[in-house]
Amino acid sequence: MRLVSLAMITEEMVLAQPIYYADNLILKEGVTNLNRFTKRLKSLGIDLVYIYDEISDGIEIPDVISNETRATCKRVLQDTVDRFLVEDSMDGEGIVNVADCVIREILQNKDVQLNLNDISSADEYTLAHSVSTTVYALVIAKELNYNKSLMNKLAIGALLHDVGKVALDRNIVFKPDRLTDEEYKHVQLHAQKGYEILKKCNEITELSRIIALTHHERINGAGYPKGLQGSEIHQFSKIVAIADVYDALTSERCYRKKWPAHRAADYLVENTEGQFDVELVSIFLKQIALFPNGSMVQLSNGDIALVERQNKNMPLRPVVRVFQKGNGNKVKPYHVNLMEDLSITILQSELELQDGKNNLA
Repeated sequence: MRLVSLAMITEEMVLAQPIYYADNLILKEGVTNLNRFTKRLKSLGIDLVYIYDEISDGIEIPDVISNETRATCKRVLQDTVDRFLVEDSMDGEGIVNVADCVIREILQNKDVQLNLNDISSADEYTLAHSVSTTVYALVIAKELNYNKSLMNKLAIGALLHDVGKVALDRNIVFKPDRLTDEEYKHVQLHAQKGYEILKKCNEITELSRIIALTHHERINGAGYPKGLQGSEIHQFSKIVAIADVYDALTSERCYRKKWPAHRAADYLVENTEGQFDVELVSIFLKQIALFPNGSMVQLSNGDIALVERQNKNMPLRPVVRVFQKGNGNKVKPYHVNLMEDLSITILQSELELQDGKNNLA
């Protein structure tokens, strides 16, 4: 299995994961002749799909929660927001239930490094971002040995960390371009607004509400809305800050291409002294597949390969499957374990290769 853009779809490829839109199944796993559906998928804002083909045969792309659970989370979030907009009240029961479901799946999955698995349309960005942020936050919490009660409060706050945006000007929140300084100040109001919204819901605890209020606070006091520093910021908010930024950077936006996982990781590391908690960033990055399974990479010797599987605690040195030599000639795929062959490193990720317009299979 591997992830490809719609532009790379060929006749022999088979859909490897179902595609959902607004909680509805659009295409089921196993569909062939995918070129028939590319126009429809593009119209929904979906540009990437997981496929089976010969060179990716046997490569597994695990995720800590199922596609069905992701879709359910998005639906419940949308229903929760819709109710607030109509009734100015919030029913937290559905959020509590899906939070429990996500926690259960994460605790059941052992030693799975996070791959970037959520295939969402551009229209679903806010919902997908909330779910992915929650998954990332819970993976950190799991490594910190949080009990289920704490994980539940963290998950609820993470799912609703951006809920305050529903109280803002939609034209600014969803502006398809960079914001002006004044517009950015307006968007910053979502932290306080979110806290006020969650105070109306008895099922949401104060610890969960605090995440909505302070997930944009930074260690050095440069965040908002209160300019809190260091120990003044609750650990929940420090965790969600990392998860929030990482997912935002690795997501496609109308005004910016998504960053490769390793570049987003570099950003977190470079900002640990000022913005993010050093220990929490270290814990998080140990759980991330910097070069996800099924992604294409260029090696330092020029060869093109697919990432086949991860080596635990060695995110820069996975096992890869070479299928094209540096001179462009296709070869029978063979394995290279970058933990064993230290003379070879990964030079570029798939996103960087595409930006460079290299000839990819």
